[in-house]
Amino acid sequence: MRTKLLLSLLLCLSITPVALIHAAPPVTTPEFAPPPNDVLIAPPPATLAFATDEDIRLPSQYLAGRVAVRLVLPESNGLIDPSDEDWTPDQIEQVVSETQAALDWWRDRLPAARLAFDLVVQTAPTNYEPIRYGIAQEGLWIGDVLRALGYAGGNYIEQAYSAAFDLRDQRGADWATTIFIVNSARDDGYFADGRFAYAYLNGPFSVITSDGGPYTTRWLRAVIAHEFAHLFGALDQYSSASVSCAQRSGYLFAPTTNSMFNNCGTDEPSIMRELINSFTIGAVDASAQAQLGYRDSDGDGIIDVLDTTPTTTLTATGQTLSHRPVVELMVRDLGYPSPVQPDVSINPIRSVEYRVGDSDWQLALPVDGTFDQTREIVHVELPLYDGEYVVEFRAVNLVGNVSDPITQTFTVSGLGVAPAYRLEPASIENQTLVIHVQAPPETQLVEVSTRRDFANSWRLPYRSTLALPLPNELALTTFTTAPVLYVRFIDAAGLPSLVYSLPINVPEPVTVLIPLILR
Repeated sequence: MRTKLLLSLLLCLSITPVALIHAAPPVTTPEFAPPPNDVLIAPPPATLAFATDEDIRLPSQYLAGRVAVRLVLPESNGLIDPSDEDWTPDQIEQVVSETQAALDWWRDRLPAARLAFDLVVQTAPTNYEPIRYGIAQEGLWIGDVLRALGYAGGNYIEQAYSAAFDLRDQRGADWATTIFIVNSARDDGYFADGRFAYAYLNGPFSVITSDGGPYTTRWLRAVIAHEFAHLFGALDQYSSASVSCAQRSGYLFAPTTNSMFNNCGTDEPSIMRELINSFTIGAVDASAQAQLGYRDSDGDGIIDVLDTTPTTTLTATGQTLSHRPVVELMVRDLGYPSPVQPDVSINPIRSVEYRVGDSDWQLALPVDGTFDQTREIVHVELPLYDGEYVVEFRAVNLVGNVSDPITQTFTVSGLGVAPAYRLEPASIENQTLVIHVQAPPETQLVEVSTRRDFANSWRLPYRSTLALPLPNELALTTFTTAPVLYVRFIDAAGLPSLVYSLPINVPEPVTVLIPLILR
């Protein structure tokens, strides 16, 4: 339903960019006039019409997670227009520095957003001199530049979407967007229609002159930071933008309650109201933050867009006589609900677990070997012996939210009675880890690890006392919490047991000293 609503809202727009805001002369008197008419809406990507809700992820829905940013510097080649503007190494270095400063500013403003920016800088030829044109002709040079970068499409907006999706995939990012910086060093810092900076709401790109209009190169970072917020859903708040208090935007569809246009009742400094002072003092108001997705409704320290929950589905089971049951699970993290955009989570699954009766929760590994996606498929052979068992399954995502458990009953025969295993807490004695266990004499191996996935584990012939060199993971200066080992047994038939969590007894207080080796 939300996808259809988004389509209906966006498809009513023509392919030609549509200005969302109509500016009037500024009412306030900031040091410089804010960018006029700088928020536009692009039509949705053509692929959206054919995608299911589970497949949709737009380029820049909310500002959190890993963001790939393509900084494109168009370079005119003189084939159609005279090449009046030419990038120099110093200019490129300055523009890259200003862009990085703007991205760093946003990372520091939104600490709970888990932001990490990946800036990719490219120059690309065009037959046009972009500064000579206004927004009505932007498709000439933008389409030219994107074709030179290898992106084709029915129109330049589709090219920009393709560029964003490709960059996101290449860089392993959650979101991707493009910033075009147009050289205006020999011009007056303005395009032909009087604009100097604008962006498409929620992407796919923004356009800014290298001088930032009246802001000059000195405050270009503030202009970039302001336009970057539009790319992730934030609206303008200065009076000339004519944005009402009730006008909503962003993934959370939040109102613009700090707008100056009709006296909303708040007067917070914000990069969306005034650029230079707000950038200097690091000001972003609560309504702009909410439009970017930065809101913590339940006060748990996790912003709403990251406060997601996984779901677990048991998709298949296989079991034959004298064999252990094998289970396939499909796990997916559900996006925080958006009123107007496709629901999207960027939280990868951290673990899939199962529990047999009242045993410890056991870790099941994904088929690709690594938990790093919002969707995972898990195959697990349940370490069961003869009998009837109730097994629970659940998933945990990156922020620690847990899915509702699902339960399945299994009956096993032909494998014999489960062996009896006993363990005592481990201890640290003279830089040695000592473990005492009891198992049937015919037990083949004991496997010990500091990790639940048993990476880099020790596989030792069974004996009642095991002595291991102190692992590096446990060689801490001071233990603040009791460390834990993970132990499982391999029986006479080569079948692994359940995993046992084994605490380590550490004298209080304890300091573990590691020799300093000079080379």
